[in-house]
Amino acid sequence: MLLIINDNTDISLPEKPIPLLDFLREKLTLTAAKPGCGTGDCGSCLVLVGEIEPGQTQPRYRAVNSCLISTAQLDGCHVITPEGLNGAELTPVQRALVQQGAVQCGYCTPGLTVALTAALLEGGPTVGAAEGNLCRCTGYAAIRRSCHALDSQFPSRPRTLAEAVEAGLLTDGVALASRQLKAQVAEALPASVTFAVWAGNTDHGVQHAYGEDRRPAVRIHHVPSLRRIQAHEDVIVIGAAVTIHELQQDALIREAWAPLSLFLTRFASPSIRHQATVGGNLVNASPVADLAVALLALDAELVLASGADERYCRLADFYRGYHLTALRPHEILTAVRIPRNRDGQTVLHLEKVAKRELDDIATVNSAFSVTGGLPGCLGEVRFSAGGVAPFPRLLAGTSAFLGGKPVSVTMVREAMRRLDAEISPIDDVRGSAAYKRRLLKHLLAAHVAGLYPELSVEDCLHDS
Repeated sequence: MLLIINDNTDISLPEKPIPLLDFLREKLTLTAAKPGCGTGDCGSCLVLVGEIEPGQTQPRYRAVNSCLISTAQLDGCHVITPEGLNGAELTPVQRALVQQGAVQCGYCTPGLTVALTAALLEGGPTVGAAEGNLCRCTGYAAIRRSCHALDSQFPSRPRTLAEAVEAGLLTDGVALASRQLKAQVAEALPASVTFAVWAGNTDHGVQHAYGEDRRPAVRIHHVPSLRRIQAHEDVIVIGAAVTIHELQQDALIREAWAPLSLFLTRFASPSIRHQATVGGNLVNASPVADLAVALLALDAELVLASGADERYCRLADFYRGYHLTALRPHEILTAVRIPRNRDGQTVLHLEKVAKRELDDIATVNSAFSVTGGLPGCLGEVRFSAGGVAPFPRLLAGTSAFLGGKPVSVTMVREAMRRLDAEISPIDDVRGSAAYKRRLLKHLLAAHVAGLYPELSVEDCLHDS
């Protein structure tokens, strides 16, 4: 197993996988990455992970939560901890944070430095990169000033390792170690043991940290066939190991389903989007899985495989109960198929309500698609929701009622009444069952009004 950490190419990994954060702090005494929430919400444990993607010659680095990524996931990777960014002088990111007064107690500073460095290496805006970093003392105004200063300092971003070293973002020693990196890919899955399949590990990593799942793990993140997004005649095929970030940035997705691309900016934080995968969000079967709710409205089809055997399953038929799916023993999800929508006949509208606008789990999320139809009249409708049942659910009865109906306040109010028979929300930390019922009715009105602006949401809700 090949793993480089900072400029150290001689790394001995533990026999049993452990969270990278624990390995760094307890085995290597690299303590700049800090333990915090343990669930990928605070950003204090961020590190850079570089890997060579198919067809590329040098690593691509992204910020990941070391509390969630396992040592078993790092074959063929280069990890750069906050210590690895340090040189003889402050880096541009460190200097900006100091000059703008964005450093106080220092606990969050290493993770923030990693997040902003990753943004500069990737070429994206630095403000958005800090969405997943929590700070309890300095104040976000100073952090925003630091981001704006960095964006002004780097109007064009480094495109190679040499340029990153020249800009002061990476040290010579780290860049030299990076050049020794070789991608190693495992294509096969064992068929004789019960195993956990790891890709992004953003959810399983939490379970593993609390001792809830100690099965042998198979890492599939590096399998090229699972990392592609390809267009065919009428469908787009999305590999199960494609990350949420890659999906959100993909040109095919933006062209066919622009609302989905925009919606995914509200999916967790940048570091989680770089790590979490399409397949993981679907197979985990969370009742509020953002992507699952969206893809239900697109009538997505799953490709399930076991060895050489392959079968197809509609996403609407995939969920069987709370965290239960139609996956058979030794079967994995390999790809997701969605319509290509080249004629633009299907329009999509997405909604999500959470306690925070960004970087939060939904209380209720929903998706609404309309295919065909006439001006002022719905065509075929697919309405789906999360947070109102044990799993993400296609609301088939309400969808059928709405299909073909002229758009009107009366129609929306009747659909709201019909919703009650299809949903079964529960009281939990994110809201009462009654609140979630009312919330979904509001979202239904928002969907219809979003696609048909002549309709007033307020009128639809007046008697609801």
